[in-house]
Amino acid sequence: MDSQSYVSMDFTREPVYPLFLLGIRQVFEFFDFAGEMYGQPSYLFCAVIIQSLLWVYATARLGFFMYRVAGDNTYENKARVIGFLAVFFQLAVCVLNRFVAARGSMYSECIMTESLAMPLFVLFNIRLFMALKDYNKLNVTVLFLLCVLISSIRKQMLITLLIWGFVSFVMHLLWKITRDIRRFVETLILVIIAVVCISVADRSYNYVLRGHFVEHTGNSKGALDTVLYTAKAEDAALYEKYDTSEDYPNLSELYTRIYDTLIERELTIDFASSGYELGEESTISNSDWVSMASHYADCYDVIGFDVVLPICEEYVAEYFPGLDEVDAQLKEDAVEKVLLTELMKKDISGIFKGESKAFLYVFKANVLKAFVISVANISPRVLITASLVIYILYLTLMFRMGVLRKKEDILLMAFIVIVGVFINSVVTGSMIFPQPRYMCYSMGLFYLLMSCGILL
Repeated sequence: MDSQSYVSMDFTREPVYPLFLLGIRQVFEFFDFAGEMYGQPSYLFCAVIIQSLLWVYATARLGFFMYRVAGDNTYENKARVIGFLAVFFQLAVCVLNRFVAARGSMYSECIMTESLAMPLFVLFNIRLFMALKDYNKLNVTVLFLLCVLISSIRKQMLITLLIWGFVSFVMHLLWKITRDIRRFVETLILVIIAVVCISVADRSYNYVLRGHFVEHTGNSKGALDTVLYTAKAEDAALYEKYDTSEDYPNLSELYTRIYDTLIERELTIDFASSGYELGEESTISNSDWVSMASHYADCYDVIGFDVVLPICEEYVAEYFPGLDEVDAQLKEDAVEKVLLTELMKKDISGIFKGESKAFLYVFKANVLKAFVISVANISPRVLITASLVIYILYLTLMFRMGVLRKKEDILLMAFIVIVGVFINSVVTGSMIFPQPRYMCYSMGLFYLLMSCGILL
């Protein structure tokens, strides 16, 4: 389903990957190449080759980069080992995804945004290190362009801007040795400009394709699925103020239809077979949060695609019958945004009032799961404890490298990587359900830097 939505340039998708596939398809059509390979159009096989070459380049670049960085901090032989380990851990992540996760293919072989976003994220980490070490126009410009490109491939990768901004905040404001307020202000301005460029690129793409200068739809989907998972029947009252409006007539009735369907299909937290026996008093410390998070993951796409989407389509068709296909999709997106906004405001304010306990429980469980699967797996459960040990070891080795061994370059790279893991875990865990393909961006880098801490 995901792959077809990129091929068809679906309204819910960011611009770069569909354009990447379109470009290859146009070349094949120009030269009148036709036929299929393995039951798929042959141009997709060409896309896989290009994606695989990008992975090879990013992996090789990382190997040579770490060889040079390690070479400034240790002997030649150890530096060479570090270079090979950089390549090994990237390959290991690919092998894990194909065989251990039983995907049947590596991400480079898939028609999905991860096939480009993952290797570009490796290049982003390299360039961020280079920009912090040598703050020149080339490094900053390339870093800026990488952030815009990778975020226009996959919206989740807006985390690159958060990583850049946070690392700059620490290095240019908090760390006395590298303190430079001017550079932090410049970084902040560039991050804001990057957000604007990403939005303009998205809007321009949709203007050319659909005649509307708007961003892609579906931005509310992930968070809406989460708040609906912990919603209550009485939340319909949140939407009564819209019932007499022209833009969202009888919105409380729409919410009730959605909620009743969720209950009928047992898609809320109340139907978690385990992990919610204590009701709203359930927490990650007194309940089986892993089982609850698993139930949430099973419900996530069903809530969004099988319940919310068709019901909202029916709602728009009923109350706005004159809209064409694109305007109807935009209206559905606006309706989902209002549904999300009201539930999110209720849940966030409820946290501060000691309410919204189920919402907070799901949030904590998903973020915790995200941290675990960023470095290991959630099953068998012994890996949850193992992941905690791994994080403690990583931070201990960072202290050893920075304070005891004075390996400042290795420490900086290790800091960039752990910030990436932290931000991706919090953002992904809070907005969408964490799964391996969302969380393994930093996995190879994480174990590489941990190895550096042991060897150097």
